[in-house]
Amino acid sequence: MKVYFYSKEKVIETERKKIQQTVVDDFYKNGVLVLSNFMAPTTDSQLSFVNMDGLVIEGADVVSEVGYLIAKALSQKKPILYLLPKGTVLPDQLRDLTNDNNLKKFFILKFYNLKNINNLLLEFIDIIETGELRKEVPTIKFTLRFTPRAERYLRWKTHNTKVSKADFLRNLIDASINSDENYQKNLRSQRKTDNK
Repeated sequence: MKVYFYSKEKVIETERKKIQQTVVDDFYKNGVLVLSNFMAPTTDSQLSFVNMDGLVIEGADVVSEVGYLIAKALSQKKPILYLLPKGTVLPDQLRDLTNDNNLKKFFILKFYNLKNINNLLLEFIDIIETGELRKEVPTIKFTLRFTPRAERYLRWKTHNTKVSKADFLRNLIDASINSDENYQKNLRSQRKTDNK
């Protein structure tokens, strides 16, 4: 999974720097590749959402700067997590996005602080992976080589079924994710930590 994280590049406040680092670190801990304007700056015109799974914006003071990114992500039906510090007044430019029935399923506005940011990021990952916005078509290309014996088994296992070899392997991995106690325990402990 790959997300683009946009935040003000030159941040002076210590808490904002901490939030930026927390977002990047939490995504990495959960296997999400993060691209960002402040880590490896690109111009908006160079940024493509074709291979991105979502957009995260820390929008404490960047509303006018991100209109193009929001429009680009929405045009490609990519989910957007727009983060505002708790206690911030909702900017008028965002009010229409949160009220529009067609757009609000892609535009998720959340108010954050250092205690709940981790949980908000995990929820966003869940929305991308398993929610209504999940991609029906796999998007990550992965090259895997098999022995003739393994390929013969896959062919035999999927013969006379409507399941392709690739879908069979995807289903095995999904089952492994759901049954991996250490991985699930890690997710639960992160959520508990965030709720404290």
